[in-house]
Amino acid sequence: MIARDAHPFSRAVWSTSVALVVIVILGLVNLGNAASYTGETFHQTQVLWVVIGLLIAAAVAAIDMRFFEQLSPVFYGGAVLALILVLMFGKEINFSRRWFSLGGISIQPSEFAKPAVVLMLARFFHSERNPERYTLRMLLRPLGYVAAPSALIMMQPDLGTSLVVIAVGFSMMFFEGIRLRSFMTLLGIILLLVPLAWELDIIQNYQKERVRTWLTMSGARPEARDDADTRMQPEQALWAVGSGGVLGRGAQQGVQSRLRYLPEMHNDYILASFAEERGFVGCLALLAVYLALIYSMLILAIRARERFAVLVSVGATSIVFWQVVFNVGMVLGIFPVVGLTLPFLSYGGSSMISGMIAVGLTLNAGIHRGQV
Repeated sequence: MIARDAHPFSRAVWSTSVALVVIVILGLVNLGNAASYTGETFHQTQVLWVVIGLLIAAAVAAIDMRFFEQLSPVFYGGAVLALILVLMFGKEINFSRRWFSLGGISIQPSEFAKPAVVLMLARFFHSERNPERYTLRMLLRPLGYVAAPSALIMMQPDLGTSLVVIAVGFSMMFFEGIRLRSFMTLLGIILLLVPLAWELDIIQNYQKERVRTWLTMSGARPEARDDADTRMQPEQALWAVGSGGVLGRGAQQGVQSRLRYLPEMHNDYILASFAEERGFVGCLALLAVYLALIYSMLILAIRARERFAVLVSVGATSIVFWQVVFNVGMVLGIFPVVGLTLPFLSYGGSSMISGMIAVGLTLNAGIHRGQV
């Protein structure tokens, strides 16, 4: 047992790596099929992002974890600064200002804010070492670390990424332990802020419309069923998922995709395209691989010997977990449309690299056991 634990590449390291590679391969194949419907070549560009992402993940896994601990404030400050600058100088697409355009390449700073928040929260909890459960007052600083980038991302506006940052932050706080009374107070504050944000138009009109559409589709607003245009995207996604049946229609045989009814089939709704071609069985297999990836990452977090590495691994795992939950829920109509990619499957360079950084941080804790 001792000799096996001392080996740098444990079973959890291998299972994490294999699950990641399987998802990436499935993503490239699926993007190639999606490209056949549109005549575009985004799947070829994605190959480049995958290679860059894997190299970055390997580098992150190899670097001394103390490097990330010492430079956590630098990474966090840089991420916040980038979020401010993108609001001022970023490229606007569809009324959203989320990207820097550099030589034909679009960079989305909010994607890199996620691992930056994880590192900053891990540094805080590592230095505090509180033996008891945290009170709300004790959590003011970490709440501030989460609130600042979340608010800036919301201003872009990007509700999906903002929700992921909040969910990741809360996951790390819950892992550390928070008193029930403080949790209930915090939950009450959030529930009060949601209608306030709605009334003050902090939540944008198109985001409100997405919520209304979701309520309409769920039957909560039957009087609004006549608004067909706003229901088009989520309903077409559901049609695509349902039309796949048990075994799917086959590669490049999707009707919804071929007729271009399915919106963002290479991005936010990549799962709908996958479901139409691979069916219920294929989706179960895909989700099983995601589950294996997340479970293996959690095992690496639990087995890390150094506290900072444990906290970073928990946060990094929660990034992947919450993005999968929100994206799958959005495609299936369980949640409103929030505009969020499916990790390692959707097209996007910033999303791919951010996800690879998260996996790389977890592998770092697994390979070095938190020590170098």
